[in-house]
Amino acid sequence: MPRAACVSSRRASGRAGRARCARRRGAIGALVALACLGAATSPARAEAPATPTTGEAPPRPEHARAAARAFEEGERAFRAGDFARAAAAFEAAYRAAPHASPLWNAARSWHRAGEAVRAANLYARYLREAPPDAPDRDAAGAALGQLAPRLGRIDVYAPGAHGVRVDDAPVEGASVYVNPGSHVVAGEVDAQILRRTEVIGAGEVRSVALVAAAPRELPPAPRPPPPAAGAPAVPRATPRPSPEPPPARRPLPPAGVIVGAAVTAIGAGLTVASGLDTLAARDAFDAAPTEENLAAGRGKQRRTNVLLGATIGLGALTGAAAVWLVDWGTPPAAASPPRHALALSLGPARLTLGGAF
Repeated sequence: MPRAACVSSRRASGRAGRARCARRRGAIGALVALACLGAATSPARAEAPATPTTGEAPPRPEHARAAARAFEEGERAFRAGDFARAAAAFEAAYRAAPHASPLWNAARSWHRAGEAVRAANLYARYLREAPPDAPDRDAAGAALGQLAPRLGRIDVYAPGAHGVRVDDAPVEGASVYVNPGSHVVAGEVDAQILRRTEVIGAGEVRSVALVAAAPRELPPAPRPPPPAAGAPAVPRATPRPSPEPPPARRPLPPAGVIVGAAVTAIGAGLTVASGLDTLAARDAFDAAPTEENLAAGRGKQRRTNVLLGATIGLGALTGAAAVWLVDWGTPPAAASPPRHALALSLGPARLTLGGAF
C-alpha cells in the first residue's frame, strides 16, 4: 500500500496532527483496499477492507486505483495552496470510488478557495453519507453552521419529478444551498416542465414544490326532482330563437343632406356670380390696361377660384354623407286591408245578423 500524504499535515501538530494524518492515510488505504476487494476471490480477504459509504457495490479495481491517484493529486494541490484544483481532484476521487473522505476534503478545499456554495453543499452531502462515527462529522457540522447564515437554502419537494435542477445545476438531495438572489427551480413532471422562481435572502430557507396541478372537475348539474304521483306532466318550454339584432343606425338624419345640398347650391350661385364679375373685370382691363384694373381683376379671379373649390368640397361631403352617414329609415310596412265578415244565424222564432269590420 503506498504511503499517503495528509491534506491538513501543515496545520497539524502533536498527537492531534498525527491522528488527522492517520485518517487521511486511512482514506487512501480504503480506496486502494477497494481495488484489492474487486480482485479478491477469498471470503477472508473480502471482509477486511473498508466498503463505500453509499451502500453501493465495491468499485472495479481500475476505478479504485484511479480514485487513489486522484486523492493523492488533491493532497499535493492542497499542500501547494491550489485549493480549487485540489477540490476538483477530490471530487474526481469520489466519483471514481464513492467514499466519505474525498467528500470531506473536497468541501474543505472549496471552503478555502472561497467557493461558499460548493463547500456548503459538499459539507451537507458529507453529513448525509458519512457513517455516524465518522471522525470529521463535528467539524463538517461546524463549518456548515459558519457558512449557512451567509447563504440561502432551497428545500425542493418534487415527488415523481425527473431532472430536478436549480439554475441548471442538478440537485443532489432534498436541499441545496445558493447565493442570495433570484433562482429558478425546474423539473419534469408527467412530461411537463415545471418552473418556479424564488427570491431568497441570506440565512433564509424556502420550500419549493414541483407538483403538477390536478385538472379541476366541474360539479354535475343538479337533476330536477321527479314529479309527484298523479301530477300532470309539465311540458318543457321550447327555447325561442334569439331575435336578430336591429341594423346599426347611422348618425345623421336626412335633414343634414338637405342642408348640405342647399349650402352647395348657394355656393354654386355665388361662384357663377363671381365668375361673371371676373369676366367683366377682364373686359375693363382690356379697355384700359392699368395697374389698378389688373389688381382688381386678379383679386376677383382668386375669389372665384376659392368659391369654386369650396362649392366642389361641399358637394363631395354632402354626397358622401348621403351615402354612408344618413339614416334614411325603413319604409313602413304596408297596412293590411281590413277584413269584413258577415254571419247569418237562424233560431226558433228569430233571425240574427252579425258582422266584423
